[in-house]
Amino acid sequence: MDRRRLRRIVSAPCAGLLLACAVACEPPPQPSELSVVFVVLDAAGARYFGSYGNQRDTTPRIDAFARDATVFERAYAQAAWTLPSVGSFMTGRYPPMRGHDLRVVETETLARVLQREGLRTGAFTENPYVTRTFGLATGFDEFREYFPHEALVQAAGRYLRRDSQHTVDGALAWVREQQGRRFFLYVHLLAPHAPYQPPPPFGGRFDAAYAGTVHGLPETLTKINEGTLAITDRDLEHLRLQYQENLAYADHQAGRLLDGLDALGVLDHALVIVAADHGEAFREHGALMHNTTVYEEMVHVPLVLRVPGRDAPARFGGVVELRAIFPTLCEALALASCPRELAPSLLPRLREGGERSGLARTWSRGPSGAFAALVLPRHKLIVRAESFEPLALYDLANDPGETKDLAAAQPELVREARSTLRDPSLAVFVGEAAVVDPATRERLEALGYVE
Repeated sequence: MDRRRLRRIVSAPCAGLLLACAVACEPPPQPSELSVVFVVLDAAGARYFGSYGNQRDTTPRIDAFARDATVFERAYAQAAWTLPSVGSFMTGRYPPMRGHDLRVVETETLARVLQREGLRTGAFTENPYVTRTFGLATGFDEFREYFPHEALVQAAGRYLRRDSQHTVDGALAWVREQQGRRFFLYVHLLAPHAPYQPPPPFGGRFDAAYAGTVHGLPETLTKINEGTLAITDRDLEHLRLQYQENLAYADHQAGRLLDGLDALGVLDHALVIVAADHGEAFREHGALMHNTTVYEEMVHVPLVLRVPGRDAPARFGGVVELRAIFPTLCEALALASCPRELAPSLLPRLREGGERSGLARTWSRGPSGAFAALVLPRHKLIVRAESFEPLALYDLANDPGETKDLAAAQPELVREARSTLRDPSLAVFVGEAAVVDPATRERLEALGYVE
């Protein structure tokens, strides 16, 4: 019996105990009966979630869901920005190691496989990288892009947030239309990505006393990164708190979605994933935002998984990659048509307790070049992506802030990790260069992406 159903029995009033038991004691759903719900919070670093140790009340709704699921403590995105990261977990493959330009994702996708298996597929996205322009609509029966129309509006030369309620409402309405059919629902919320401007009552929740002039607009963050706008430590703390207010808003919307699915009676028969496409930096290593390095603040992400009817640990401490989501779904749903080149499923590691194993590869690129990293159970190697020149080796167990380079002291480990990272047999997703129209480019620049 899964923890969600058990909690319903324990919390049921005595008068309804028999009814609750009758519902909870139903046999668990079979793989062929499961739907899939995949929720992504954009730029949501793991360290800011309550279930990952944050003492501030940023994610009460997701934390509550996580208590009935498995929290992967060391999950890593395969890139520090949206397009290659989403392309990776949607294909189960790595991003092209040197393909840091804008590409259309053309490799077989999770949505296409689930569609072929008979699930209705719907995506509701607020990020202009997760759009038809970049090939990510492939396999979706319904694909709605909210960024151009409802996520942001332009006013006085700035992009300001609108309420993401429209996105969640649209997703719930679509699920309601399925009328009992199995479905794959993908919801990509832009928050907590900049602009850090959540609507009331979230704006100001954590830093109402700030009296400065620095706020989390993308153009402001870009000026700070470029060195044309100086800020104080207090300004930086305000930006970090604004970001967490934005995360609290995203958590609220994720909670609305889960509540709505529960009210529709579909949640107990749905495999649910909550994750992020990458993290967000606040000058831990010199930069704000993301898309420039492969330090922990940019690539360590939350991953919460609930598979109805399966016993699983509440927490898992091994290193895992987001690209493993695809093969994990293939196993959990017993799908016959999944590509063979995918990474191993996470389910065997959950059953066998493989917390001391695992590795993760991740990439990024920025003004100072392209970088790659290999995360091992204890260490992390960072190299230049073009040449694989080692840049730093960190002992994450003793130095989670990545402050002490051990490369010179452990040359053999550097050589082994470098060889593993540059494995030429790695499966990568492919696609032609994307043709970006002026409107899409404007939206990307509004979020701080400058090509």
